[in-house]
Amino acid sequence: LLQAFGNAKTAHNDNSSRFGKFIQLNYKENGTVHGSVVQSYYLLEKSRIVSQASNERNYHVFYYLLAGANQALKDSLILQKPEEFFYLNQSNYEVSEGEDRVFEFNRLRQSMEMVGFYSGTQKRIFAVLSAVLHLGNIVFNRIFRDGEDAVQVKNPEELRIVSKLLKVKEETLLEALTSRTTIARRERIIISHRQAEAVATRDALAKSLYSGLFDWIVLQLNHALLHKEAKGHHQVHGNWIGVLDIFGFEDFGQQNSFEQFCINFANEHLQYYFNQHVFKLEQEEYQKEGIQWKNIDFIDNTGCLSLIAKRPTGLLHLLDEESRLPNATSETLLTKFHQQHEDNGYYERPQVNEPSFVIVHYAGKVKYQIQDFREKNIDLMRSDIVSVLKNSHMAFVREIISTDPVAVFRWAILRAFFRSVSAFRDAGKRWKANQGNETNYVILVIVSVKFSHVCTGKPRPAPRVRPSPRLRSTSSLSGVSEDEEVPTRSILCDKLFFSQFYTSYQYRCLQTSVQPLPVKCQAFKLITFLISLFTFSGRTNHSVMAGPTRKAPATVSAQFSVSLSKLMETLNQAKPFFVRCIKSNSDKAPCKFDSQLVLRQLRYTGMLETVRIRQSGYSVRLTFQEFAHQYALLLKRGNESTKEDIAEFLHSMELDDRHYQMGESKVFLRESERLKLQEALHEEVLRRIRVIQVWMRGMLQRKMYLRMKEAAISIQSQWRGHRARR
Repeated sequence: LLQAFGNAKTAHNDNSSRFGKFIQLNYKENGTVHGSVVQSYYLLEKSRIVSQASNERNYHVFYYLLAGANQALKDSLILQKPEEFFYLNQSNYEVSEGEDRVFEFNRLRQSMEMVGFYSGTQKRIFAVLSAVLHLGNIVFNRIFRDGEDAVQVKNPEELRIVSKLLKVKEETLLEALTSRTTIARRERIIISHRQAEAVATRDALAKSLYSGLFDWIVLQLNHALLHKEAKGHHQVHGNWIGVLDIFGFEDFGQQNSFEQFCINFANEHLQYYFNQHVFKLEQEEYQKEGIQWKNIDFIDNTGCLSLIAKRPTGLLHLLDEESRLPNATSETLLTKFHQQHEDNGYYERPQVNEPSFVIVHYAGKVKYQIQDFREKNIDLMRSDIVSVLKNSHMAFVREIISTDPVAVFRWAILRAFFRSVSAFRDAGKRWKANQGNETNYVILVIVSVKFSHVCTGKPRPAPRVRPSPRLRSTSSLSGVSEDEEVPTRSILCDKLFFSQFYTSYQYRCLQTSVQPLPVKCQAFKLITFLISLFTFSGRTNHSVMAGPTRKAPATVSAQFSVSLSKLMETLNQAKPFFVRCIKSNSDKAPCKFDSQLVLRQLRYTGMLETVRIRQSGYSVRLTFQEFAHQYALLLKRGNESTKEDIAEFLHSMELDDRHYQMGESKVFLRESERLKLQEALHEEVLRRIRVIQVWMRGMLQRKMYLRMKEAAISIQSQWRGHRARR
């Protein structure tokens, strides 16, 4: 699901993640999975929604939808071929070799059903996607009105389609796209857009819709994945395994912009984290323990991080400062960069006089084009555009564009309560009219809650009732409206997935685990917790309006810096395992090995230094207590062994002195020596097992001998008596 909405084809990768995510799997003490959380740590690449470079594509979900939707869905959403949409036909949209978009669309729908997005919710999601595509098809003609530049829509049929899909008034949408409203001296003034401004407004609306939809999906995924016992808590404690999937270092030549700047900044942070754990912390521990060690040099990128993020003259802070100045431009921003960091070894001016700057990253020099840095950093949506979406007759559109998801959740529960009351009343009237003769009943648990209980998170017990089976679901949190019946069995899942991979028992367990609306009002605490996870794909609640009475919203770079800080705090609490992805060639061709490219990647990622420190370092580090406990069977004094006992034991094992050292509080071993100790421990365990087996066999044989002797004596006694009696 996240891959379809967050991945796209780029010039270097056919399935590139265009956002960073951290997936946390929670475990109980017995090793069973106890829910999970998806944390999105970087805004979705929204510029890709409206434009793509050569040999790149938009997000996968658009192509899947157009290829896999049935005719009825295509007719209702007015879907066409990719070449008919401006947001998709700017670059190569042909099907790649081995790509099956119909299969991927079916797999996407199956994934949606697994997390509780049933047919009605899916259709609303697809309607928003279709509206985004049709927005791109709106063309503006330049006209003159009252002696000033203005625009008019060239193809009003596309405007009607968008208003129909989003359920907004066509006239209001047209006014928002072609003009803007300002207040001067308490007078409302309408200013017509120029052609470029109208196009920018159209694109901003499309980006806002898609990014809001993406955030909504992440929020609902977390609600579905978090274990029910953890839904009332603000954080999940205990054991967990996290997987950080983040975009790699990017250099697109002359096309590097704000997105690549942020991506490479994140990679600089991760490279610093890697250096700290693999080189610096390890070598500091060797020095602290007083063992003989020769330091290995590595590329330290703290200078590059300071250039970008150090206060008050770091590039990010200068960018924020210029973004808040009304008369600032890209040229003034670039001039300030040059003036502040002209003597910085990690910053360079381009050789040719052009609007760009160069940063010396750990992976090499990258040239960034300064154009649109300020605009992308502010990323504002005008209030009149937001107002159009908030006045939509479709609750789903209002929800994804909302400035406060927690308030939306409160309203959803309150709305569900009143629907429940209405359902009770209608059911009672029908039962009384039929004199209680209805026989087909279902049990439906309905949320009964006062608004104050939502705020405190203390729900009243939910009563069980027996309404008519014609009653429908009252949940709308996951996009299920009052006029949509939640299916009790998924035909699509049966055909595509469960019939092949799951038994009926597992299927029933999975069906009962998905609840569009939590039964308990502790889910309000859950939503607050999920919102706090920094699902940064560019949600509109961070930068919706910049009205005169509102505090200036946080810039994208400021949000991104906070999200990176949160990420590093999480990583610093864990024991990391690093996975390096090395590209064999830059052409995405199979069976092709570019040795120079591979060597360059190995060098700038620090892999060559990592190999050296692993060869000369000590990968096994155990305190004396841990060593004594682990190898107690081999030590003379067992768990009571001291440092001297351990040193004597290691010497008696005839280990290579170059491959182990005794520190102040730890034993340092290389992997080869650990294997020797493990083999010796294994032999000792087998020896003791054999001793135990010998004693057990002897005991059993002695018991058998005694029983046989007793039986023989008894038989002899009986036989002698028999002979005597004869």
